Amino acid sequence: MKKAHLLYSIIISYFLLTSCEKVIDLDLPTAPARLVVEGNIDFTPENINDTLKVKLSLTTDYYNSNIPVVNNAIVWVEKENGTTYTFREMNNTGVYISTEVPKEINKKYKLHIEYDNDVYEANEILLSTPVITELKQTREKLINEDLYVLRYYFQDTPKEDGTLNYYYSKIKRNNDRPYLSVISNEHSKGNQIEKLYIDKDTKVDDEINISSYQISRNYYNYLKQLTSNTNSAGGPFQVPPGQVKGNVKNLTSPDKQAFGYFRITEKQTYKHKVFEQPKP
Repeated sequence: MKKAHLLYSIIISYFLLTSCEKVIDLDLPTAPARLVVEGNIDFTPENINDTLKVKLSLTTDYYNSNIPVVNNAIVWVEKENGTTYTFREMNNTGVYISTEVPKEINKKYKLHIEYDNDVYEANEILLSTPVITELKQTREKLINEDLYVLRYYFQDTPKEDGTLNYYYSKIKRNNDRPYLSVISNEHSKGNQIEKLYIDKDTKVDDEINISSYQISRNYYNYLKQLTSNTNSAGGPFQVPPGQVKGNVKNLTSPDKQAFGYFRITEKQTYKHKVFEQPKP
């Protein structure tokens, strides 16, 4: 990675020294715009109905910093019993909302989208997410660092058919980028699961917000692919890693698939404020 960084620095320095006024544009290939679906539908445990959102946008070329939103699409969610619930767009933002979809655990839901003469669909099942029962804060010396360590716990309930449970967590410190992780219960069936959060920048009075979800195997695999691609090494001139395939299918034009994912989950949350502890 250091060698690559040095090479890019040499290239940039060469251009600056030899032609300060010359603008160099890379002739990057363009592709037809594809639909991008952010169908992150999260219920809270306390409510039967929540305000649910689906965001639609389009892919764009490398140099375009403005992401085009999708207006005037037809969006609805269908329950397992065939009842449909329409999502309406908010002020031409590409965000479609509904407050009418009821929460029913272990039931299948289908997302339906009609846009630009194409019909898209995706299916998911709503699973119950275990409550975060406890959070412990300690101050420890790890690898010569004085660190605040958070451990939180929830109870796993194994499935009768022996298949695995999958969990997704999102931890946000103040307004920083969230830390994401996915695990299965392969080695902890029926036991209390411990999740660990360590950030060397954590300090007293920081606000820690934890969101926890039980997710389907398909969404678990999608997040694993996404994490792998996000963490792939490479510089600005490297060919991008393989495209991550979601669960949104184009029924009209199968060769023009959408990006993104439709998930429907129950979200458990936990808030914690870091407090002072004696040095280890």
